[in-house]
Amino acid sequence: MKKLPTGIVLCAVLAASPLFAQTTWTTNGVFSGKHALSASLAMYSAPLIEEGQFPLSVRYRFEIPRVSATGAFQFSGDTQDIALNGVYFPLNTPRFRVGAGALYHGGWFEMDGDLVSFQNDIFLGAYAVINFWRMYLNVHVGWFEQIITVPALPPGYETFAQSDMAFSLFIGGKLLDNFSAELGVASYELYRYHLFFTPAFSLALRYEFQTPRFQDKALEGRIFAELSTLARYSDMFTLSGHVEYSATTLTIGYTF
Repeated sequence: MKKLPTGIVLCAVLAASPLFAQTTWTTNGVFSGKHALSASLAMYSAPLIEEGQFPLSVRYRFEIPRVSATGAFQFSGDTQDIALNGVYFPLNTPRFRVGAGALYHGGWFEMDGDLVSFQNDIFLGAYAVINFWRMYLNVHVGWFEQIITVPALPPGYETFAQSDMAFSLFIGGKLLDNFSAELGVASYELYRYHLFFTPAFSLALRYEFQTPRFQDKALEGRIFAELSTLARYSDMFTLSGHVEYSATTLTIGYTF
């Protein structure tokens, strides 16, 4: 198996930066706990890299009024992904938060133990969260740079780079005390970064279980279950636009 370049490994370790267009569960725009640990299992409808496989993702998120940070890892056979993000909100009120952040995604694909490609995505952008009634609106707008490295002949590496805009818009809220829903549209996902004109539409439902008890004492954290579905279009602005793939994801997590 070929080793990844040292510079790429260091970049993945040092990059600490925002979430990305995937469910941004909040309670009126603010997490119900400072920490969230979750594990997700996904199923895709199209023969992509994940054909015949079920990508497994683990994620940790830290949230306080002015800072949000996330680290995530996905494994699917010969494909692995890492995502690191962070957002700082200098403007923070009960009604809205505005800030700036960065995201790094690294994904590598191997075949028969050999590296086939390595993809780096770096996203910089502005973030806003607006709270109203029992609902919230999350908006992300920014710019990302994509760098893909593939083996070349004679033995070496060929690098391709492209830049594009990126955005995400999520609206959600509590339908019941323990039941929430969220709708979203975004040009990118936590582990996938596409062209601006190929948006993904998503729906997520989340249920928080009653606070568990241990020796007749209520624990601080809460267990939650989330079911989400997503459909990505190949092109929304021409007659040839069609659904490129869809995904269904089941997530189990714990906030505390």
